[in-house]
Amino acid sequence: MVPAGRMEQTPPSAARPVFRFLRPALMLAFLVAGAVLLRAVPGLRHVLESTALLRDGVWGRVVFLAGASVWCAFGLPRQVAGFAAGLAYGALEGTVLITVASTAGCVAGFFWARWGGRHWAQARLGARFARLDAMLSRQPFLSILTLRLLPVGSALLLNLLGGVSGIGVVPFAAATVLGGLPQNVVAVLLGAGVRVDAVWQFVLGGGLFVASGVLGVWLLRRAQVGRIVQQDTDRADQPDT
Repeated sequence: MVPAGRMEQTPPSAARPVFRFLRPALMLAFLVAGAVLLRAVPGLRHVLESTALLRDGVWGRVVFLAGASVWCAFGLPRQVAGFAAGLAYGALEGTVLITVASTAGCVAGFFWARWGGRHWAQARLGARFARLDAMLSRQPFLSILTLRLLPVGSALLLNLLGGVSGIGVVPFAAATVLGGLPQNVVAVLLGAGVRVDAVWQFVLGGGLFVASGVLGVWLLRRAQVGRIVQQDTDRADQPDT
């Protein structure tokens, strides 16, 4: 006879699918709610725009790094934080601070997606996810760098894509630093140009934005050509039946 206490327990096999569904649902709900609430909360936006607070020594830098990291972690436009960094700190220090903050935010999104979405993507997308995972894992640094340099696209979606894939955090972070640098510099130069009214900073910022977009498109086309060549090589190596 089976004890009553044992009959009331939920089998692990029945609870596991529910947990697998809750994790990605919780991940997406948290990101959406955070992005909506951060836009509506005036305090964080005020922190990023308060030059007096941001210039208050080490404490001001810590406040900026914390606020900008949270801002970027939820996929909100880092150009806003970059503009504030340029306005408060100037071109050089502003670029360093926004690069650190935006990278920290992207890495946080990466780990959040890995926790909540990787197993779900493997189970639900099957072969399609396996092909995407293999494509990114073959050249993780170059893949993320190319997507970061493109002038269009969502940083949040790229963070989620990196998290659900099998790439490591080190190539993801390194590509994020390098790939996000041109747009960070553009935003910082615009903010610093407002402070000192320097026309050359606006011109340089626009040139960097165009150059990064051209480089991203070129890398993307090169990667597509490389995949086509690899596919042709694989077909040629297959024995005839």
